[in-house]
Amino acid sequence: MLIQVERERLLIKGIIFDLGNTLVKMTRNWDEVIQEGADAMATWYLKNRHIKLNAAALIETFIAERVARQKIANQTQTEALATQTLREVLKKIEAPASAEALLDGAIKIYFGPEEAAYQAYPEAVDALKILKAQGYRVGLYSNATDDPLVQRLVNANGLRPLLSPTFSSAGWGWRKPKREAFDLIAGRWRLSPEEMVVVGDTLKADILGAQNAGMRGILVTMDEVASNADNRHIQPTAVTDSLLALPDIIAQL
Repeated sequence: MLIQVERERLLIKGIIFDLGNTLVKMTRNWDEVIQEGADAMATWYLKNRHIKLNAAALIETFIAERVARQKIANQTQTEALATQTLREVLKKIEAPASAEALLDGAIKIYFGPEEAAYQAYPEAVDALKILKAQGYRVGLYSNATDDPLVQRLVNANGLRPLLSPTFSSAGWGWRKPKREAFDLIAGRWRLSPEEMVVVGDTLKADILGAQNAGMRGILVTMDEVASNADNRHIQPTAVTDSLLALPDIIAQL
């Protein structure tokens, strides 16, 4: 029996992490961050790029459209890109054509407050270093509407040397819990689902996604996620409120 347990422990070779509320946390009120970003984007168009548009309409319509498209994206498990949302909003408010030519710059401005408000959990870097030193493959797949934002957050929080690949739904199109997101990294690593575990903060996206792909899932609970209350029927393989506990937990799977 002991031999069988030890054999099973050796199966885990790869770990897919989520990003938000798993490796990095939001340190400000979310609604305030969104509003500040939209305000900054409108100001940038008007004052920095000297493009005449209805700033109030841009702010209100963009925020509302982001919420609406996010609901659809969650249902279809297909990402709604922030740049595409802004493109459609600019058309709705009849902004000058020159505004659409500046989509990437405008979106970077919009995400500025969000980028500044995210900080790595104190244990994140040390936990990843330990897992890497133990020989695990360690990567990332984040549900996000802008891949450049994800990559900047990875860089800014010192995670780049510790994660490979660093993928997002904005980059590949699939939103978790769609199994293709997890199969993608399994294929990259040439590992079977039984050799992989997913670590994330949401039952519906991370843990269900792991189960859809035939992988085990560890729920991290450093912060409460409201959506988890409605998805208690989704059972993770393990639960922890400490990233530093992951090496021991994974060793016991």
